[in-house]
Amino acid sequence: MKHIFIALFLTSFQLLFAQDDTILNHGQNLIYENKLDKALSYYTEHLKEHTTKEDEIHFLLGLADIYKLKLDYDTANTYYIQAFEAINLTNNKQLKFLYHVKMAEFYRKRILFTDAVKHLDIATSILKHHKIEDRYLAKYYGRKAALFTEYFFIPDSTLLYAKKGLQLSKKINDKDGIFYSSLEISGVYENKKDYKKTIDYLEDLISFAEKNNLIQNKVDAYINYTRVLIKDKQYNKALEECLKALSFAKENELFYGEILFVDNIRNIYEKLGNTTKAYEYLELRLDLTDAYYKIEHSKFLFELEEKYKLTEKENQIKISNLEIENQNKALASNKAKLIISIGLLLAAIGLSLLIAYFLKKEKKSNKELHSLSQENEFLLSEANHRINNNLQLVVILISDQLKKSKNQENFQLKNILTKVEAISTLHQHLYKNNDKKKIDIQNYLHDVMASFFEVFKDNNIKTNINIQSVEISTDYAMYYGLLLTELFINSIKHAFSPQDNKTIIFELTKQTSTLYFQYSDNGTAANNMSIKPKLIDKLARQIKVDYSIQSSNGFKFSFSQQIA
Repeated sequence: MKHIFIALFLTSFQLLFAQDDTILNHGQNLIYENKLDKALSYYTEHLKEHTTKEDEIHFLLGLADIYKLKLDYDTANTYYIQAFEAINLTNNKQLKFLYHVKMAEFYRKRILFTDAVKHLDIATSILKHHKIEDRYLAKYYGRKAALFTEYFFIPDSTLLYAKKGLQLSKKINDKDGIFYSSLEISGVYENKKDYKKTIDYLEDLISFAEKNNLIQNKVDAYINYTRVLIKDKQYNKALEECLKALSFAKENELFYGEILFVDNIRNIYEKLGNTTKAYEYLELRLDLTDAYYKIEHSKFLFELEEKYKLTEKENQIKISNLEIENQNKALASNKAKLIISIGLLLAAIGLSLLIAYFLKKEKKSNKELHSLSQENEFLLSEANHRINNNLQLVVILISDQLKKSKNQENFQLKNILTKVEAISTLHQHLYKNNDKKKIDIQNYLHDVMASFFEVFKDNNIKTNINIQSVEISTDYAMYYGLLLTELFINSIKHAFSPQDNKTIIFELTKQTSTLYFQYSDNGTAANNMSIKPKLIDKLARQIKVDYSIQSSNGFKFSFSQQIA
């Protein structure tokens, strides 16, 4: 009899966990199929009905992943924090490991690589002391491979970790893991400029995503596929595939993918020499970007209106409470006090009417101000839109001239192009910011660096970049961007004699109220030479800093600046 009870208990226990896995798998499949709204409702409903703390953590992480795909990073971060707090209560090392892997991907997606590396290092520390389940370990190796591709630029390490992730993903039949590990492997072949093998890999991945109904994955494969076709100079095929992918992204409401495909189409027309079409798709891309920010703006106005209505209701409740209090006093007092109470009541009514009058007047004034504010925002948005168009048109025209110019003129034109792009990037950041006087230097300089990634790869230059998140004046930010651009150009053009190990290191850190700018490369071409670049000297004067240059062992440039 005892053995029968034990058998029944074990059977029930297995069924319970099988049911939980089925629930989580169904939710994950909804995400893979890009049914994000259904997935959101599904996870929210099951979060209310969860039976264990571990279930709650999985549902919170699922909700965070959904909002990350919706590009709502603030809400995603809120759910990640809730999941972390729940994990600390359970002290579950498996879920703690999974959390840090997901946070590494969260920051990698936002190009905040330093934060991504910190979370992956914590996961690595947990792995050293605990045996981790294959399903979580597969995700860890996949994200590690991605960072070696995009941040460390070490293809051999990318291949090592991607193959480990692929092996584990196949073992547990994790289709998402199989896809992204294979995608990282294709990136290694792209880095080696073996475009034929890369294209074969990506075509197989597109078919794999279609077969398994992995909607977001298919778009990610198409993004890489069309980019490699452009690199391989198969412009007509790239254009055909981009238009097909754009249609697919629109059909599945993948707004971010839609923007990237439009930008790829613009790039193809630019390389084909069709400036008119390139400009047409540039305007379309800017319209899509505007549409995204208008959605965010509408949400803000809705919340503001709701807060105003709530304040108005609270004022009405206060007035009503005052009337009731005066009436109660009148009923409880004698004839003399009643007369006084009536007088107070009348005064209160008069005051209420006066308050109501001023509230009405203020409401009317607020509506007028709100209308003027919206009109000003529209005019400012339109002005920014035109400025952005003109800057991008200048970029296109310079790029067009690059194709026609002689080899000796190329570097000068590229020099001008990177500086225009640095100013254009600053303008885009200002366009997004509510505060037009200050800007987060971390995000801005990361975007400035993005235009050099391909050049670094082509010249086998490794980078070690650490930029703290600091808000500084927009005037200074522009000069910082131009200064970093000029330093990159000088290192690429002059620093490195024929040598295998080429490294650029850049740090921008803040201590108390001082900002430290430190740039160096290990180039040997100018060792022990007296160097004073004219443009760098002029830029340093503009921001009123005293800088130092050392060339005894490579090139080192540094200064410090007091900031408010």
